[in-house]
Amino acid sequence: MENQRVGAGILNIITESLYDKPIVVFREYVQNSADSFTKVKDIQDKEKLASIIWNKDENLYFLDNGKGIEKENFFSEMTQIAASRKRKALNIGYKGIGRLSGIPYCKKLVFINICNYKESVFQRYSIDGEKYNNIKRSDNYGDMSFDSLMAEIGDYAEYIEGEELNKINLVLEPYKNFFANRNTGFMVILESVRRILLDTIENVEFRTDLAWLLPVKFKDELFEGQKAQLFKDMSEENENNIIPAISYNVYFNGDIIERPIDNEMLRTYVCSINLKYAVGFHSFMHDRIAVIKDNPFSGIRIYIDNILLCDENELLPALKEYGFIEHTVNELIQSVKGIGAMIYITDKVNISANARRTFIEVTDQDSIDFLRLLAEFVENIYMARYALSNYSSAKKRVGVEQEKLNNLKAKANEALGILASQEITLDSKEERTLKFSELNESEQKQIIKKKITSEINEQIRQYLLQSTSFDYENAFSDFMTWLLASVK
Repeated sequence: MENQRVGAGILNIITESLYDKPIVVFREYVQNSADSFTKVKDIQDKEKLASIIWNKDENLYFLDNGKGIEKENFFSEMTQIAASRKRKALNIGYKGIGRLSGIPYCKKLVFINICNYKESVFQRYSIDGEKYNNIKRSDNYGDMSFDSLMAEIGDYAEYIEGEELNKINLVLEPYKNFFANRNTGFMVILESVRRILLDTIENVEFRTDLAWLLPVKFKDELFEGQKAQLFKDMSEENENNIIPAISYNVYFNGDIIERPIDNEMLRTYVCSINLKYAVGFHSFMHDRIAVIKDNPFSGIRIYIDNILLCDENELLPALKEYGFIEHTVNELIQSVKGIGAMIYITDKVNISANARRTFIEVTDQDSIDFLRLLAEFVENIYMARYALSNYSSAKKRVGVEQEKLNNLKAKANEALGILASQEITLDSKEERTLKFSELNESEQKQIIKKKITSEINEQIRQYLLQSTSFDYENAFSDFMTWLLASVK
């Protein structure tokens, strides 16, 4: 489709509908950096690749030392829409519109193509956000094409020189070490960032949100614990030449960002997941599946190229909508939040992100099959939760028959085994039915209270069923008279 056939309104649809949360600009521009890193052929050089983010003087900067854009392609890639040269199976942002995500959040959006860092050869394309807002309010906006709109708000420089060149060199000077072994890269500048984005950056949870969102590395300690091999399997190339949790060096204001999981957050079991189109791992307790306060590694997070696609808040309503789950969304959320799971889509030929990158694109049988596998995984969590709960409750009750306790234990073991895809045996200590005489006085009183309350409630129910008239003032004495008579 030629640009002149696309209306100017498409830019508004993209920036205000697809990118409606400020944090998406971090995802989109780091995605573009990651895609440029995949084009670097020298394996030794890849460890020196980095995506660097910082904010200063109300400006927000994204800089990488990847391949950048071929000089002869820069103008066309900046001015065309959905005309990216990226390939779906190889790149994250293959739709080619992510570069526009910053427009609603700044007064001016600037792209610097670093063609030759050492010789200060830069190209620049900028979009005037203030001018764009004025045009949107004008009478002729509805008649404009996307092409004519970009001609009005965009500005292109084949070569940067003079004062502008000095300004760019000054910005890049603190990061010259990142170009010691590299000579190309790309920089995005959001000038005069709007308050809504500044508030996002200043939020106390912002760095943690970035750490969950971006394609960053696991902490070193995870590669040294008992489950080191599992995390290595997620981080290294497999037999299909795929790295499930592919990661890059990403910095924010000088600090490297790492996935916010440490050994203390892992529960009793840490098991691998294989969902045909995706792999991953999950962690859960041996005796219960319940929310652990202050443990942020909870719920289900689904990633594509190690960039967060969605969590249980998007996943469960979608599974419900497609009819893949029977229980309520609230019930299932309480269940899945009792574990910690990370799932990495590895089959990008058949499974891809939707336009908003908040869920998968449900277009064919493969995506439906993947949703069914996710639903089965969620159901296994739910079943394990209740099997463990039933067993745990029975152990605490007085007078439970040993056979019943054994059956509940067997069901809990089975549910855990299905969830873990491996045999699991609960505590091997022999359970025995508690005797009332073995309890202390306080415990005996609680047991007696429950027993009396239960039996009185049943008597009240029977009294109300057989009674046809009532005296409000004498209700209690009437009930007691009936109760004494029924006992005789």
